[in-house]
Amino acid sequence: MSQPSAWPLPSGSSRVVMPLELIEHLAGHPLTRHLFPLAYGHYIAAKGHHVERDQHTDYLLIFCHQGRGNYRITTPQGNVTGELSAGQLLLLPAGFPHRYQAHSDDPWSIYWAHYSGSSAAKSMDFLGLSSTAEPAKFVLTLSAWQNLLPIVTTLLNLQHQRWQRHNAVIAATLLQQLLAQLPQLAEQAQQYHSFDLLALERFMQDNSHRDLDLEDLAAVAGLSRYHFAKKFKTVTGTSPMRYFNELKIKLACRQLDTSTATVRAIAQSLGFDDPYYFSRLFKKVMGVAPSDYRDSHQPQASSPQQ
Repeated sequence: MSQPSAWPLPSGSSRVVMPLELIEHLAGHPLTRHLFPLAYGHYIAAKGHHVERDQHTDYLLIFCHQGRGNYRITTPQGNVTGELSAGQLLLLPAGFPHRYQAHSDDPWSIYWAHYSGSSAAKSMDFLGLSSTAEPAKFVLTLSAWQNLLPIVTTLLNLQHQRWQRHNAVIAATLLQQLLAQLPQLAEQAQQYHSFDLLALERFMQDNSHRDLDLEDLAAVAGLSRYHFAKKFKTVTGTSPMRYFNELKIKLACRQLDTSTATVRAIAQSLGFDDPYYFSRLFKKVMGVAPSDYRDSHQPQASSPQQ
């Protein structure tokens, strides 16, 4: 494996290098052989931190949560250089010579992990990164990354326990969990640069009584219908109108649970002039008709008629 830096650790920083026997165990374990850590740590205000490798045999994640640094990666197409700042993650793939260092006046604080495994190479595609694209992409910007801190803390705290095989497996599964959540955090960060989903949800909620169309929603986001629909599906995984209708069905469920209003009245309160269309949509989303839903949630109450 590529050896971690020998940067002298100050108080509060940590560096964990997995013993060879445990690396071999993880490489053969059915739960971990596809992806497992070789070394990981946390460097705080890493003034003077500098690494240059002509040979790199594993994959390395560097996440900057404070300060900044810079990097250079040598690819077949030439050198790729850039700055890494707070909230950004750099992935250095195996086989690429590279150099990285903390900024001299504003040194970075970083979480990092060297990892390997049969699926390690696929992590580039999984994270939406590429060493062959034009331009090559090695950096992700993350949103709400603080949500990962409990997992990171648990992973770092394993160093205070005796290294045994079951702890090594736990370390590997924690690293896999961290990686699994990165694409979502990256998509959320991209979302904030395209439109404010929370503001759009509030608009939908406030206008749930209206029969809005795609053009109405796109106007709120300040985008054309085409670009809005494309960006919305990238962020949420579904279309804007389906999202809006499912929000209406959630509100209908609340009314069915807490009121005695008729199905027709509930449909009209949510902008559906045709109660039969509303009932068909409700059944498509919830799997049961509105009256059956009410009966199952209010078994003692008599169901109002449409």
